[in-house]
Amino acid sequence: MLLLNPRSVAFAGAVWEDVSAIVIDRVGAKTVKEWSDLGPHVVLADVPEQVVTVRVVQHVARDDVGAPLPGGSGELVFHTAPAGGDTPRKRLAAQCVVTDVTHELSLKHGAVRTVRLIAVSADGAADPVTIGDADGIGQG
Repeated sequence: MLLLNPRSVAFAGAVWEDVSAIVIDRVGAKTVKEWSDLGPHVVLADVPEQVVTVRVVQHVARDDVGAPLPGGSGELVFHTAPAGGDTPRKRLAAQCVVTDVTHELSLKHGAVRTVRLIAVSADGAADPVTIGDADGIGQG
């Protein structure tokens, strides 16, 4: 999932400004594949374990000594806004743990901070990312 220019991003109560993108990736940490005796092709495939990672890309315009630290945890909350039409804004939230914080400098893009997080499920069965209407029921 790729979300460009989210309006509001907060992590553990801190508001992150100038976020240009949020990327949510889902990777199969464990896969199961089975074959039959009838041929060379897989007859069953499953992904019983997965990791949901979140990458937040932020432009940094000034000194910031308050960057999140690896191991920090909290709720990541952000909103999406459609470009047009009648589609309502959505609120996405996930309990997350910070795994990496990196910075880059370039003449083209200036200073960019990338925060990588792992989304954590409340019970192991529920999807760690919840999506609801930003202005109504489902905010959580």
